Amino acid sequence: MKNIIYLFITTTLLLFSCDPIENRDTLPPLENPDKLAEAINLKVESTFPGGNIIALGIDEGFQVHWDAEGINSFKNKDTIRLRTIGEKTIICNVLTKGGIVSIKRTINVTSVPNLIEEPLAFLIDYFGDGKTWVYATDFSNGTLHWFLSAPYAWDEIWWLPIADGVVSEDGFQSELFFEKIDDKLFLTVVNSPGDEPQVSEFLFNPEEMTLTIVEDIFPGMDHAYKDTFQIKILNENELVLFQDGAGAAKNTGWTWRFKRKGYKYLN
Repeated sequence: MKNIIYLFITTTLLLFSCDPIENRDTLPPLENPDKLAEAINLKVESTFPGGNIIALGIDEGFQVHWDAEGINSFKNKDTIRLRTIGEKTIICNVLTKGGIVSIKRTINVTSVPNLIEEPLAFLIDYFGDGKTWVYATDFSNGTLHWFLSAPYAWDEIWWLPIADGVVSEDGFQSELFFEKIDDKLFLTVVNSPGDEPQVSEFLFNPEEMTLTIVEDIFPGMDHAYKDTFQIKILNENELVLFQDGAGAAKNTGWTWRFKRKGYKYLN
């Protein structure tokens, strides 16, 4: 999200840098936030009393960036879901001729229904809507997204196949989509663009930090020797899975590193 915010700010600065230097001092003064809010028909409303689903809106024709509890939006009209209760500040940053005007509104959230708790929320999003994961092929030097490791330590690297020119039979274009539907968890895998999606139920154990995929659809399953993976890293942007006792002799480990689709490492 920080990258998006930086892009917004950078774009704004570029817009103003296009003005001749002699004209910069003649820019109109920043508008009063309250008057601007009225002029653009600013809307920040809970969709139900005390609710966490917030409807945002301003008139079309303006460039806007909404910031609420770390959730960002660039749409003139949008609906966001806040994750915690309490008094929340919604910031509406509007680009005007005089610069960016920040308008603040306060919402009191007393109810957050259907919230998924961490760490499962990292995998499927905080309301179970789902999140797409891809191989982290841009991590480090580009060889650490699939490797042979010690059976007792996932980060003790024994062999980097990609560095030797070896690739997984499934390749590294796979997309994994984890979601919750009703009371069940599902994984959808697409190994290459245009391929038929494969779907399996999966089980998540937050105490043991394990992920069990019921059907054999995991990308790279040619090197996965059982249904259950140990989760070594799981956060908003990263997922690292590990299996010990792998290989024909059951004396090695395999590690898979994924990232949230769209996330970029700053190596």
